[in-house]
Amino acid sequence: MTPRPPLHLALALDGAGWHPAAWREPRARTAELLDARYWTDLVQEAERGLLDFVTIEDSLGLQSDRFDGPDDRTDRVRGRLDAVLIAARVAPLTSRIGLVPSIIAGHTEPFHISKAIATLDYVSSG
Repeated sequence: MTPRPPLHLALALDGAGWHPAAWREPRARTAELLDARYWTDLVQEAERGLLDFVTIEDSLGLQSDRFDGPDDRTDRVRGRLDAVLIAARVAPLTSRIGLVPSIIAGHTEPFHISKAIATLDYVSSG
């Protein structure tokens, strides 16, 4: 019998949650979404839960659905911190969990992405 490959567990982090209205959950901490401590808490909790890695979602999205100014929508969170910068902030505070920022290459030059990932690798000691 051949040994089975190990099972890896991961968590995808995306704002207050994957559901567009997740921010309405009473425990969502929406006032902290643009605070580094929020992301640090999430990753450290995942590490305590013995997960292997987390993915940190990045996006390039408009702050409004209208071109002439902001709209009045309140059904979703808009704006987010840069995924690589979140990972760089969290990396020194973790010991074994993997950090996988999801980067949109359509608006960032690949050279800059490679520098950012190399810096993340250095900061996190691999």
